[in-house]
Amino acid sequence: MRYAGGSGRLEAGIRGGYQAMHDRGELAADPGQFATATLAALQGGLLLAQIRRSTEPLEAALDTVLAHVASLIVSPAS
Repeated sequence: MRYAGGSGRLEAGIRGGYQAMHDRGELAADPGQFATATLAALQGGLLLAQIRRSTEPLEAALDTVLAHVASLIVSPAS
């Protein structure tokens, strides 16, 4: 899928990080779906931060996405 401008490159970079985690067996989730969700949280949080003149919406959006990612991290077998 192609996107205009930097958002496509940004999503590809995020996906690459999640894909590397997935390939190492560290992430039990779809890297592409998580990349899209992370980018949506980032862009939505930035928009709300500009409208509200506060970083709180961005912080809340990214904290929520990162907490969800952390909940799907696979612990290495002991």
